[in-house]
Amino acid sequence: MKFGLCNALAHCLCLLILTGSFSTRVSAQTPLPQPEPTRSPSPPLSIQPLSIQADTLTQRMPDHLTGVAADKVVRWTLKDSILAALEKNPDIEIGRQSVRLAQFSILAAQGVYDPLASSTLNYNWQRTPNFSQFSGSAQDFLQNTSLTYNFGYLQAVERTGGSYQINFNNARNTSNTANLATYYNPALTLALTQPLQRNFAIDANRHLIQINKKKLDLSDAQFRQQVIQIIASVEQVYWDLSFAIRSEEIQRDALKLAETQLRNNQEQVKAGTLAQIDVITAATQVETVRQQVFQAMQAVAQAEDALKLLTVEGTTDELWISQIVPVESFELKPLTLSLPDALQLALDNRPEINQFAPQKEINDIDVKYFRDQTKPQVDLTASYGVVGVGGSAASFPDANGVLQPAKVSPVFIGGYGTALDSLAKNSFPVVRVGLNLALPLHNRTAQANLGSALETGRQLDTQLRKQQQTIQSDVRTAYHAVEAARLSYGAARSARAYAEQQLSGEQEKFSVGLSTTFLVLTRQNDLTQARGVEVQTLTNYNKAVADLQRAIAATLSANSIEIQSGKDNPLGSGRP
Repeated sequence: MKFGLCNALAHCLCLLILTGSFSTRVSAQTPLPQPEPTRSPSPPLSIQPLSIQADTLTQRMPDHLTGVAADKVVRWTLKDSILAALEKNPDIEIGRQSVRLAQFSILAAQGVYDPLASSTLNYNWQRTPNFSQFSGSAQDFLQNTSLTYNFGYLQAVERTGGSYQINFNNARNTSNTANLATYYNPALTLALTQPLQRNFAIDANRHLIQINKKKLDLSDAQFRQQVIQIIASVEQVYWDLSFAIRSEEIQRDALKLAETQLRNNQEQVKAGTLAQIDVITAATQVETVRQQVFQAMQAVAQAEDALKLLTVEGTTDELWISQIVPVESFELKPLTLSLPDALQLALDNRPEINQFAPQKEINDIDVKYFRDQTKPQVDLTASYGVVGVGGSAASFPDANGVLQPAKVSPVFIGGYGTALDSLAKNSFPVVRVGLNLALPLHNRTAQANLGSALETGRQLDTQLRKQQQTIQSDVRTAYHAVEAARLSYGAARSARAYAEQQLSGEQEKFSVGLSTTFLVLTRQNDLTQARGVEVQTLTNYNKAVADLQRAIAATLSANSIEIQSGKDNPLGSGRP
């Protein structure tokens, strides 16, 4: 080493001599330009002595960044994080609410078939001047008093598209012109309207109900797809957090290696076997790795926040200030599923495929309805009614001014009971039967709607084929990612083992003076990088397995989770 130092000094001395000779020759041949008078001479170059900050080896590294409480630690398995998301994630709750909204839409559409009961009560008193000789009264005014109390019942028939109504009308009248001074006039009427062509098999109301039922199935499938996506996101973020924590541990270990090397260099400088510049080099490595530790801590905080965002209920959730520690086994789990089986599972179970079934059924309902609307409208109308009369006979003055009772059949003499009795005997029935026809000459609206529905059906078939191709590509990509991650992990594990051996060998050479600080630090960096790559490839494998489970729609079953969208729950519990 002394011989090398002497060579270096001799080399520097030669350079100075050559530089001085060259400067002398230049000065003799060419005059140097004079400096500008306004410029001040440059200060001499100051070289600071090499020194190490006192806290380089004594500085304490914080356990984590601010924002979490040291006494609040949550240890989660992967399933724990998934269950927390299922319980608290707002997007999942919004999905359940969408299913309940679809149920209310069905209930609202079915409300058109709810029976309607009605009742009216009216009193009317009227007096008008009498100036007609045929009015039936000798008084100079006509007076009528009526009291009506009617009841009605209306019901639409869902199966046939018709409707019927029952009306029971009651009237009590008092008049100075009728043969019955006070009389009751109850009437019972039953009316029926029944489509025979258009709207018989399906009408607008049944079309809406059936569509809303299929939309409920569709919203349930969409809810399950959303849950799978959220769970897949939780899995990805969970493994990201595991990787970030292990990366921080790797950087902290690298910091310990760098600090150990710095101490060794300081000891050798004291012993006179190493130059001061090697201490500075080691100290630089310490501070560089310390920065990497801080960056790793930031990555942990970001991954924690990403997982918390998926698993908290709101801004006041205590999980925000808690430290999440993943405890799931961080290892390579073998994959036994073949690619053809994975493709078949995806085509059978993917929610995107399942959503096409209710969409296709909705289209079939549209086709049925719009085809029905192309038919002529033929409605049968029928009604049957019966009335009853009962009251007290009125008295009118004869030619001599003597009041005489009006000539009324004894059948009508009585009160309200007499009127009901005559109604019950069906003495005065009224029967009506008719047909209402509507024959559009072109009906282009219905034909266009039918054509649009048929074309939509063909479009759905094309979209289904495209979706199947997309799913197949998705599964193949996810499957190959698992395989590639497995192979990469094997190579990364071997590379890490070799890096450990390289560092160990370089440290042994350094201890006997056969290596340099630069090479030792290089091997330390290589080992840190190799350890990080190993953890990254293992993380990639676990994330690839989770993505493959999503691709084949096995996320729920793989984690032994059953979800309830609320579709099959009684709707009464969800009514406002």
